[in-house]
Amino acid sequence: MNLNLQRLVNQLPGAVLVLNSRYQLSYVNAFLCQQLELPEAQILGQDFFSLFPEVPKSWFCRKMAEVLQQQQTQQLSWQQRLYLLKLPRQAKAEQSEFQMAQNVSFIPLSNPQEEAQLALWLEDASEAARYHAEVLFKTQQLKQLDRFDTLTALPNWQYLQQQLQLELTRAERYQRPLALLRFELDRFKLLNDQYGHQHGDQMLQGLARQFSALLRDNDLLARLAGAEFAVILPDTELAGAIEVAQRLRQQMEQFCAVQSAAVKLTISCGISTGTAGCSVETMLQQADQALYQAKRAGRNQISIWSEAALA
Repeated sequence: MNLNLQRLVNQLPGAVLVLNSRYQLSYVNAFLCQQLELPEAQILGQDFFSLFPEVPKSWFCRKMAEVLQQQQTQQLSWQQRLYLLKLPRQAKAEQSEFQMAQNVSFIPLSNPQEEAQLALWLEDASEAARYHAEVLFKTQQLKQLDRFDTLTALPNWQYLQQQLQLELTRAERYQRPLALLRFELDRFKLLNDQYGHQHGDQMLQGLARQFSALLRDNDLLARLAGAEFAVILPDTELAGAIEVAQRLRQQMEQFCAVQSAAVKLTISCGISTGTAGCSVETMLQQADQALYQAKRAGRNQISIWSEAALA
């Protein structure tokens, strides 16, 4: 490589290296020498795969043969493969933990008087990768906020409706039972008034964890608003739904006993079951009407929706 061309290559951002047909290094720029912490004399002539064992050999050989045969430059972005060579990021604080994300150019070098060679230009794409990761993380956070209650980390009202639609569709397709509980903590407002909202929030967080522990992995417990919750119970007949509701009421009693709370909270619960052609709105409304029946009957009990009960 003549002096002017070498100066030009050394000005390129990132690492530049040239391989001969035997996968030996015939040129490296100053950037790569600095990254490897080796002088040029110790790098030239080295086997590429011995120096960079992280490179998948069979894949790289196919790639090199293709580029040399077609005599066309090809690019590989960091999104396709995060990096080709394990080089540290430029930010010194990050060197010990992260590799440099790279955009790689495979450039064929042809000369009738010499053997075919391949030039690799590795541009540092770490900032683009970091920005992409931050955007992705913030997007996931927004999705979490959109689907989950910030106080209890339980699914919220919107997510409950989405999942209930999926479970209704599945129940109808496979002729499986489905039940829905809507329950509310009785006298929760009184507890908030006497002990403050911070104490009430802590109670809700603790109860959310304990209620979740009572349920199966495929059940869904959600916080709807205030002290009102709902549970989707797939593959559950009415008898099973009543049993779950009883367990929730018993857990509430035990929780209050351990907490030695002056305001003894109880649970009023309404149950609805999915039937053929039932919509999300109908099932939610039926469970809500059953919950209202339980509260109107004196609280601390379970009510099952039925046409007769509304008469």
